[in-house]
Amino acid sequence: MNESALLLVGIEVSVAFAGFAGIIATFQNRDEAKIDRGHLVGLMIVVNFSLMCAFFSTLPLLLSILRFEDATIWLIGSVLACFYILTRMYDIRRNMSFVAVRRSTQLLFRALFAVAILLFVSNALNVANQVFHREPGPYIAGIVFGLGLVGYMFARLLLRPLWKIVHAQEAADSRLPGPS
Repeated sequence: MNESALLLVGIEVSVAFAGFAGIIATFQNRDEAKIDRGHLVGLMIVVNFSLMCAFFSTLPLLLSILRFEDATIWLIGSVLACFYILTRMYDIRRNMSFVAVRRSTQLLFRALFAVAILLFVSNALNVANQVFHREPGPYIAGIVFGLGLVGYMFARLLLRPLWKIVHAQEAADSRLPGPS
């Protein structure tokens, strides 16, 4: 299997994101009594997606060790990927339905859902042996998308509190009387 190197990198990056997200969540929120739902959903995306990307990166390697044929490996992977994509889309939609978000955030989530639907369809076609013919492409594209999403949400999780502090400081500075 030529994809082994990519899958190993996927495992390493996934585990690193999950570990750093845990550290950030632990230290970032220890003094706050109030955490909003959007922040929690972002953390949930980082942790769940990074751990599942590690699982999905490991699965083909394990199946390869068990001497499954490549077509069977990508069939099993694509079936599980389809199931995971549907459940995560439902879960994120359900958790975000109670959150008031800006229009730009709504557009971002719609774009992410559109990509997720494309990944679902491509993996479903892979399962049906249509277009992709049980190849690794749709499966690995799902892992890459998942890691990209984790990276974006990780950066957002890390930088959002810092931007709140900057905005608060700028608001406080603008209320101070300037030099006459």
